[in-house]
Amino acid sequence: MNDQYQTLAQFYDSFVSKNRNYPEIATELAEIIGNDRNLLDIGIGTGLIVEHLLHIEPSYQITGIDTSEPLLEQAKQRLGQKVDLYCQSVSELDLAQQFDVAYSRGGAWTLVNEQSKTMLASHIFSSTDIQKSFDYVAKHLNEKGRLIISSSNAYGDNLVELDNGIVHKRSATTEFIENERYAILDYRFYQNDELLAQQILKLRLLSHQTFTKMLEEAGFVEETIKPGKYYIYSKRS
Repeated sequence: MNDQYQTLAQFYDSFVSKNRNYPEIATELAEIIGNDRNLLDIGIGTGLIVEHLLHIEPSYQITGIDTSEPLLEQAKQRLGQKVDLYCQSVSELDLAQQFDVAYSRGGAWTLVNEQSKTMLASHIFSSTDIQKSFDYVAKHLNEKGRLIISSSNAYGDNLVELDNGIVHKRSATTEFIENERYAILDYRFYQNDELLAQQILKLRLLSHQTFTKMLEEAGFVEETIKPGKYYIYSKRS
């Protein structure tokens, strides 16, 4: 499985918490989820969103998957027995249950806006595997299940001061590799100008037309768009 977060795991909570308002994110997500209770978190990471979701609604039954064992270990420590956790790729999803809602907030995929264009950014590189990921999620959703994918502004350069004098610097570029477009994110962590860790992440970028066709082939129809927030898809009956 593709674990690009091995090096970043020790800093993960610190730098994502500085960049994201998790109580607000969880509140917005809970409003979309509505009365549904059986949820699949695709790319649960360290469980920050789930922790806040369970504060809002303790009756949620949540299953989380991720390809990073270090992040899942932190999620286990944070959430205990409240959530079922699996080290699985969504393109090989194999769980013996179905869900009301599946969502991804930058886990397997997210939607990014760049110069008025919306693209899918995915930790999965192969087009075949991205299609499989949508297919498998559809199979794991109930008849009227929904898929929620987060939407945000394009990845860009960023500099954030963390705790203990650690500085997080992110540089972002876009490259074509073998005629396929990727976002390249260079994460670096410094303390007193000393480089503590570095990790380069690659995200496959797909055009709106391409990923929409993939979703349609998997049996999803676009339901609602909340610009800069979420795209919501319904499983076709």
